[in-house]
Amino acid sequence: MEETEGVEETEGVEGVEVVEGVEVVEGMEETVEGVEGMEGVVEFAKKIPGFRDLSQHDQVSLLKAGTFEVLVVRFASLFDVKDRTVTFLGGRKYGVEALRAMGAGDLLASMLDFSQKLSSLGLSEEEMSLFTAVVLVSADRSGIENVNSVEALQETLIRALRSLISKNHPPSDTAVFTKLLLKLPDLHTLNNMHSEQLLAFKVHS
Repeated sequence: MEETEGVEETEGVEGVEVVEGVEVVEGMEETVEGVEGMEGVVEFAKKIPGFRDLSQHDQVSLLKAGTFEVLVVRFASLFDVKDRTVTFLGGRKYGVEALRAMGAGDLLASMLDFSQKLSSLGLSEEEMSLFTAVVLVSADRSGIENVNSVEALQETLIRALRSLISKNHPPSDTAVFTKLLLKLPDLHTLNNMHSEQLLAFKVHS
């Protein structure tokens, strides 16, 4: 079994603990950015039926506003619900509590919580992809010109997601679809936290 990094490995040596924490936070940021990257999100968007029928302006607006949320959803695939660990791009595993103890900030801690809850729903790859499309195509993004067209596509994707969930999950799991839709406001909150963090960084740089 692959060894998981634990808190005990850094306890008792303050300097090591701080350095380890910085490395972990940087590693998480690199992992989120590297799960797909901007180009990967653009390629994904092109494959969403109906996305390229939207105006060029609205396509760009959706991508600008929703890319971080898509990356957060993709980051959840690196989370192991059973072991409560996250696997970084380098292959190293870290326990959730260890990450928090080693300096994961509010944003990263919230991302871990989101990943845990999303992963616990046990979505298939197809369901996850369709949910990601719903996340990206959100009519309430700022700067959208043709709201009706975006809303129509969003509703189509939501209906398809509901149908897929109903087909793949037993009647006792009917709450899965509702829980997924409730994740959308959570993603908006994470996106706002990310924007505030970037703004704070620019102000203090």
